[in-house]
Amino acid sequence: MTRPRISVVIPTHNGAATLGVCLDSLRASSRPPDEIIVVDDASSDGSAESARQFGCRVVRLAENVGAARAKNRGAAVVTGEIIFFTDDDVIVSRDCLARVAEDFDDPRVDGVVGLLDRQIPFDDFASHFKNLWMRFTYERLPRERIGLFYTSIAAMRREVFQRLGGFDENYRGASIAEDTEFGQRAWAAGHLIRLDPRVVVTHCKRYTLREVLVTDFLRARALMLMRLRKWGRRFYTSVPRFYQLAVPVILAALGLLMAGAAMSNWLLVIGSLALLFTFYVLFSPWLGYLARERGARFALGAALFQPADVIVVGFGMFVAVLEFARGRRY
Repeated sequence: MTRPRISVVIPTHNGAATLGVCLDSLRASSRPPDEIIVVDDASSDGSAESARQFGCRVVRLAENVGAARAKNRGAAVVTGEIIFFTDDDVIVSRDCLARVAEDFDDPRVDGVVGLLDRQIPFDDFASHFKNLWMRFTYERLPRERIGLFYTSIAAMRREVFQRLGGFDENYRGASIAEDTEFGQRAWAAGHLIRLDPRVVVTHCKRYTLREVLVTDFLRARALMLMRLRKWGRRFYTSVPRFYQLAVPVILAALGLLMAGAAMSNWLLVIGSLALLFTFYVLFSPWLGYLARERGARFALGAALFQPADVIVVGFGMFVAVLEFARGRRY
């Protein structure tokens, strides 16, 4: 049986600081890629030169078009039967591509998605919180037929990707939801995407607490707009059910607390505390996971931060509803 060629597509915009490490890891793979295409999305930091030093094919874009278009431009020129998408701040594990190739030996499989490693090369709270949340939510998903295509670590048969029309180019700027929307379409069309926990990468992205909140607001807003746009059709989400329930619970708790304080009504305040208790009961699987992974002190910090994050997510959803009513769709 002829081994299918694997083409790696990496979009980058001023990612020279981490791109070299990413390319090093790909070259060190036990199953090296057959080609690496770096889409230089109008960088000004020498990203293209760095990619050429590694022998990559560089697609240079004259203007910054955003992640969706950049990935499509790369996918348009691949020669391999398998397109493997990753980011310029990702370190691919040694056996990652070998595992992907094994998955595609199964003719039923149209796409493969992996997991983020538990460890990252930073020691700050915000980066670990965000990285572990991404791993926690994805590793809870079933292994077969998921509606998720997370392009920090995702692969698709080229002919399937082309048949689906690639990423929706209505999404502009940095990657927020275009890969999620693509996963939705692939799933709705009946394509089998497999989640393989053996396929692992390290995401070298550092966050501040403010950046976590901004990212979660933008993602909640984008996903809510997507959900409204697809209203009445089947919708796949990787967001745990407890999180979906926690959003109205924490917003109700905040509303009761504000009303109770304004009216000096202790019954309302007690009601808000009861809802807050419910909120933490809902989040107990996540907080327990953090305690096991990073210890009780880290989990306590997450417990203190979590209400703010969920309130921001709820606000993002509310903004999306208002914008959709005014005609916004993306």
